[in-house]
Amino acid sequence: MHVNSTNTILLPNNIDGRSIHSNIIPTVSNLKNMITKLKEVNGDRDQLKPWDKRSYDAYRIDDIKPYLLEGTVQENIHLLKKHILRSNIKDLGPNCIDMYLVAYVAETHGPGKDELINYVFNHDISDKTNSAQAIWQVGRGDGVFLGILNNDGSIADWNYFFASWIKGQ
Repeated sequence: MHVNSTNTILLPNNIDGRSIHSNIIPTVSNLKNMITKLKEVNGDRDQLKPWDKRSYDAYRIDDIKPYLLEGTVQENIHLLKKHILRSNIKDLGPNCIDMYLVAYVAETHGPGKDELINYVFNHDISDKTNSAQAIWQVGRGDGVFLGILNNDGSIADWNYFFASWIKGQ
Protein backbone atom coordinates (compact mmCIF):
# COMPACT_ATOMS: atom_id res chain seq x y z
CA MET A 1 0.00 0.00 0.00
CA HIS A 2 1.33 3.41 -0.94
CA VAL A 3 0.40 6.47 1.11
CA ASN A 4 1.26 10.02 0.10
CA SER A 5 2.14 13.02 2.28
CA THR A 6 -1.53 13.80 2.91
CA ASN A 7 -2.10 10.26 4.23
CA THR A 8 -4.33 9.31 1.34
CA ILE A 9 -3.92 5.97 -0.34
CA LEU A 10 -2.31 5.98 -3.75
CA LEU A 11 -3.72 3.28 -5.95
CA PRO A 12 -1.39 1.84 -8.58
CA ASN A 13 -2.30 2.17 -12.25
CA ASN A 14 -1.34 -1.44 -12.83
CA ILE A 15 -2.24 -4.53 -10.87
CA ASP A 16 0.47 -7.11 -10.48
CA GLY A 17 1.89 -6.08 -13.84
CA ARG A 18 -1.46 -5.83 -15.64
CA SER A 19 -2.22 -2.40 -17.07
CA ILE A 20 -5.58 -0.90 -16.21
CA HIS A 21 -5.48 0.98 -19.51
CA SER A 22 -5.49 -1.94 -21.97
CA ASN A 23 -7.96 -4.72 -22.74
CA ILE A 24 -10.63 -3.14 -20.57
CA ILE A 25 -13.51 -2.30 -22.88
CA PRO A 26 -16.30 -4.79 -22.18
CA THR A 27 -19.48 -5.65 -23.95
CA VAL A 28 -22.33 -4.42 -21.82
CA SER A 29 -23.41 -7.37 -19.72
CA ASN A 30 -23.45 -7.24 -15.99
CA LEU A 31 -22.49 -10.09 -13.73
CA LYS A 32 -25.84 -10.32 -11.98
CA ASN A 33 -27.82 -10.71 -15.23
CA MET A 34 -25.29 -13.12 -16.71
CA ILE A 35 -25.60 -15.41 -13.67
CA THR A 36 -29.39 -15.28 -13.88
CA LYS A 37 -29.29 -16.19 -17.58
CA LEU A 38 -26.72 -18.93 -16.94
CA LYS A 39 -29.05 -20.53 -14.41
CA GLU A 40 -31.98 -20.26 -16.85
CA VAL A 41 -30.01 -22.30 -19.42
CA ASN A 42 -28.83 -24.82 -16.81
CA GLY A 43 -25.22 -23.70 -17.07
CA ASP A 44 -24.90 -24.14 -20.84
CA ARG A 45 -22.51 -21.35 -21.86
CA ASP A 46 -23.29 -21.97 -25.54
CA GLN A 47 -26.88 -20.80 -25.00
CA LEU A 48 -25.82 -17.41 -23.61
CA LYS A 49 -25.94 -14.29 -25.77
CA PRO A 50 -22.52 -13.15 -27.05
CA TRP A 51 -22.29 -10.30 -24.53
CA ASP A 52 -23.05 -12.66 -21.65
CA LYS A 53 -20.41 -15.09 -22.93
CA ARG A 54 -17.83 -12.29 -22.72
CA SER A 55 -18.79 -11.62 -19.10
CA TYR A 56 -18.70 -15.36 -18.39
CA ASP A 57 -15.21 -15.63 -19.88
CA ALA A 58 -13.94 -12.43 -18.25
CA TYR A 59 -14.66 -13.87 -14.81
CA ARG A 60 -13.51 -17.40 -15.73
CA ILE A 61 -16.86 -18.80 -14.61
CA ASP A 62 -15.96 -22.32 -15.79
CA ASP A 63 -13.76 -22.58 -12.69
CA ILE A 64 -16.73 -22.14 -10.32
CA LYS A 65 -19.83 -22.89 -12.43
CA PRO A 66 -21.15 -25.95 -10.52
CA TYR A 67 -21.16 -23.98 -7.25
CA LEU A 68 -22.55 -20.85 -8.88
CA LEU A 69 -25.51 -22.74 -10.35
CA GLU A 70 -26.50 -24.10 -6.93
CA GLY A 71 -25.90 -20.96 -4.86
CA THR A 72 -28.21 -18.24 -3.62
CA VAL A 73 -27.46 -14.66 -4.63
CA GLN A 74 -25.54 -14.02 -1.40
CA GLU A 75 -23.63 -17.30 -1.66
CA ASN A 76 -22.72 -16.45 -5.25
CA ILE A 77 -21.47 -13.00 -4.28
CA HIS A 78 -19.23 -14.58 -1.65
CA LEU A 79 -18.10 -17.26 -4.13
CA LEU A 80 -17.30 -14.72 -6.85
CA LYS A 81 -15.32 -12.51 -4.48
CA LYS A 82 -13.25 -15.49 -3.32
CA HIS A 83 -12.80 -16.57 -6.93
CA ILE A 84 -11.43 -13.15 -7.90
CA LEU A 85 -9.05 -13.26 -4.91
CA ARG A 86 -7.70 -16.64 -6.01
CA SER A 87 -7.38 -15.77 -9.69
CA ASN A 88 -4.31 -14.39 -11.38
CA ILE A 89 -5.30 -10.87 -12.36
CA LYS A 90 -3.73 -11.38 -15.77
CA ASP A 91 -6.20 -14.20 -16.45
CA LEU A 92 -9.28 -12.05 -15.81
CA GLY A 93 -10.96 -10.14 -18.61
CA PRO A 94 -12.16 -6.57 -19.03
CA ASN A 95 -15.32 -6.79 -16.92
CA CYS A 96 -13.42 -7.55 -13.74
CA ILE A 97 -10.66 -5.02 -14.41
CA ASP A 98 -13.30 -2.36 -15.07
CA MET A 99 -14.30 -2.54 -11.40
CA TYR A 100 -10.76 -1.58 -10.46
CA LEU A 101 -10.59 1.18 -13.08
CA VAL A 102 -13.87 2.72 -11.88
CA ALA A 103 -12.57 2.65 -8.29
CA TYR A 104 -9.14 3.95 -9.33
CA VAL A 105 -10.65 6.96 -11.10
CA ALA A 106 -13.11 7.63 -8.26
CA GLU A 107 -10.36 7.57 -5.66
CA THR A 108 -7.67 9.43 -7.65
CA HIS A 109 -9.68 11.90 -9.77
CA GLY A 110 -13.15 11.94 -8.25
CA PRO A 111 -16.24 9.74 -8.23
CA GLY A 112 -18.93 9.52 -10.86
CA LYS A 113 -19.59 8.68 -14.46
CA ASP A 114 -18.38 12.01 -15.87
CA GLU A 115 -14.99 11.66 -14.17
CA LEU A 116 -14.59 8.14 -15.51
CA ILE A 117 -15.52 9.19 -19.06
CA ASN A 118 -13.05 12.10 -18.94
CA TYR A 119 -10.34 9.76 -17.66
CA VAL A 120 -10.97 7.28 -20.49
CA PHE A 121 -10.66 10.06 -23.07
CA ASN A 122 -7.69 11.83 -21.44
CA HIS A 123 -5.67 8.62 -21.06
CA ASP A 124 -6.28 7.40 -24.63
CA ILE A 125 -8.13 4.31 -23.47
CA SER A 126 -10.82 5.06 -26.03
CA ASP A 127 -12.15 8.04 -27.94
CA LYS A 128 -15.65 6.57 -28.06
CA THR A 129 -18.32 7.69 -25.62
CA ASN A 130 -20.06 4.30 -25.86
CA SER A 131 -16.87 2.49 -24.81
CA ALA A 132 -16.37 4.82 -21.85
CA GLN A 133 -19.99 4.35 -20.82
CA ALA A 134 -19.63 0.56 -21.11
CA ILE A 135 -16.62 0.64 -18.77
CA TRP A 136 -18.64 2.70 -16.29
CA GLN A 137 -21.80 0.60 -16.58
CA VAL A 138 -20.05 -2.76 -16.26
CA GLY A 139 -17.38 -1.77 -13.74
CA ARG A 140 -19.71 0.11 -11.43
CA GLY A 141 -22.57 -2.36 -11.86
CA ASP A 142 -20.49 -5.44 -11.10
CA GLY A 143 -18.71 -3.66 -8.25
CA VAL A 144 -21.99 -2.60 -6.63
CA PHE A 145 -23.46 -6.10 -7.10
CA LEU A 146 -20.46 -7.62 -5.33
CA GLY A 147 -20.54 -4.97 -2.58
CA ILE A 148 -17.07 -3.72 -3.52
CA LEU A 149 -18.10 -0.30 -4.89
CA ASN A 150 -20.58 2.40 -3.98
CA ASN A 151 -23.04 3.72 -6.58
CA ASP A 152 -20.71 6.63 -7.38
CA GLY A 153 -17.83 4.23 -8.11
CA SER A 154 -15.91 4.89 -4.92
CA ILE A 155 -14.66 1.94 -2.90
CA ALA A 156 -17.20 0.48 -0.47
CA ASP A 157 -15.12 -2.43 0.82
CA TRP A 158 -11.50 -1.34 1.29
CA ASN A 159 -10.50 -4.58 3.03
CA TYR A 160 -11.59 -6.67 0.07
CA PHE A 161 -10.16 -4.20 -2.40
CA PHE A 162 -6.72 -4.42 -0.82
CA ALA A 163 -6.88 -8.18 -0.40
CA SER A 164 -7.76 -8.68 -4.05
CA TRP A 165 -5.86 -6.04 -5.96
CA ILE A 166 -3.36 -4.13 -3.88
CA LYS A 167 -1.76 -6.85 -1.76
CA GLY A 168 1.29 -7.33 -3.93
CA GLN A 169 1.97 -3.70 -4.76
